[in-house]
Amino acid sequence: MFKSIVVGFDGSPHAGRALQTGIDLAGRDEARLGIIYVVDRSQLQIPEEMRNMGVTEGVITPMSTVQIDFANAPETMMDTIARLGADSLKAMYQYADFLVGEAAQHARNAGVDNVDTTVEQGDPAEEIAAYAADREADLIVCGSRGMGKWKSLLLGSTSSKLNQISGCSCLVIR
Repeated sequence: MFKSIVVGFDGSPHAGRALQTGIDLAGRDEARLGIIYVVDRSQLQIPEEMRNMGVTEGVITPMSTVQIDFANAPETMMDTIARLGADSLKAMYQYADFLVGEAAQHARNAGVDNVDTTVEQGDPAEEIAAYAADREADLIVCGSRGMGKWKSLLLGSTSSKLNQISGCSCLVIR
């Protein structure tokens, strides 16, 4: 049924469920699987007023401007990130590369042979839609909520925007 599937993946629990669904569908249909992580630089530049509102609403923690979960990162990657010091953008790219690599390996272990990954920068919905269009994907799978909580509080979620702008079907996983 599907020939090319794209999964938007940011390491969040919802994205993990979306990844598993994408893997299951790609395996069933012997489809190509593309996994994309989009570094959203706007997370590094939260205006003070928005940060305060996000803290009040409980969608961001008051301690950090960048929310990255390093719980599953290997020790070698943590050493690399420690050497990067305070460069949050480099740390985000390092973690993004790790996440999509792990996701691709998970797909291959599940029997999906045709897997590729990319890490892009920009608006997550726009980058995922563009990646899907370039791959001539007939399905995008994404989580209903990801790591960009503060942005969705004011602007709407990535999954909602994807449904509006993508040229193919979208499956939103809760």
